Amino acid sequence: MTVSRNKLTKQDITKMSLLSMFEQICFSFERMQAPGFCWGLIPGLKKIYGDQKEEIASAMQANLEFVNTEPHMATFLQGLVLSLEESGQDRTLIKNIKTGLFGPLAGLGDAIFWFTLLPISAAISCSLASQGSPVGPLLYIAIWMASGFSRIWFGHLGYNMGVGAVEMITENATAITKAAGILGIMVVGGLIPNYISFQFAETLVAPGGVAVQGIFDSIMPNILPLGFVFFLYYLFKKKNVKTMSLIIGIIVVSILLSLLGIM
Repeated sequence: MTVSRNKLTKQDITKMSLLSMFEQICFSFERMQAPGFCWGLIPGLKKIYGDQKEEIASAMQANLEFVNTEPHMATFLQGLVLSLEESGQDRTLIKNIKTGLFGPLAGLGDAIFWFTLLPISAAISCSLASQGSPVGPLLYIAIWMASGFSRIWFGHLGYNMGVGAVEMITENATAITKAAGILGIMVVGGLIPNYISFQFAETLVAPGGVAVQGIFDSIMPNILPLGFVFFLYYLFKKKNVKTMSLIIGIIVVSILLSLLGIM
């Protein structure tokens, strides 16, 4: 029996990408993202195979197994799967490619969206909101709406790249992940003075009547918040101090310094 392979249109891939936004509604610990992943593929599979219900069922069954990667990158993977189905690739090959890309795509998506976009957008939006600006929450909502609709681009990218996506991701995932991480650290680091208030009391003076805080400001503005962050990093990274211990320690020390009039 000849299997019909109708060509998918841009509208078909866009529809798949929009459906992928609801992918994790069907999340389960047995199959993770697989039910929603498969659901987003169904319109495309029906278009590819026409009235060949056995082929549609076989393709659905192949995509109902375990799927676990970063949600935005899952849309990229859906586009890739439809491209391979349309070109008549063996389902074992499709499964192996899909499974092999879970890890690299997860690392790439996490670096872009959760380790870079999330802290940057939250930091900027919270800074605006803390100043009483309504732009803060609106900006945050707008950024993450754009993030959601970026799935359309990822879906088309996966579909258009086809098998070539495997080589591209394998070669560039590490570099892209590292670059995104560096960008996120730089932006968040630049926002340290906006979120950390660390300065000596104006009444605290050194011999000669010079304000202690003025001495540090003359060296470099905001040097105390920066030094405080590096000190916490040292305790956390090098001395393996637990996060909860650091939080409690900061609260206790802050109260003591305030009572002593030092800060």
